[in-house]
Amino acid sequence: MWWSTTTSPGRALRLADLRGSDLSTADLHQARLTGALASGHTRWPAGFDHSAAGVVVTEDPGPEPPPLLQPPGITTRHPRLRSLP
Repeated sequence: MWWSTTTSPGRALRLADLRGSDLSTADLHQARLTGALASGHTRWPAGFDHSAAGVVVTEDPGPEPPPLLQPPGITTRHPRLRSLP
């Protein structure tokens, strides 16, 4: 997941899924992060205490699985449509 390297003051990231994000250059000092999810792969700015900001550390779910059903390809030929006179 990609996040901007700057954040506006007071940016609300509550309940955001930040797992695996690189926030090492973000300005999070006034960001509201209560309930946001993070993992061991999440990178924080130097000196930023994510626990004090209310971030919930959980496991990274890994890559997204492929869709259960693949869309079918067009494999049949249909006769051309003809307009009536």
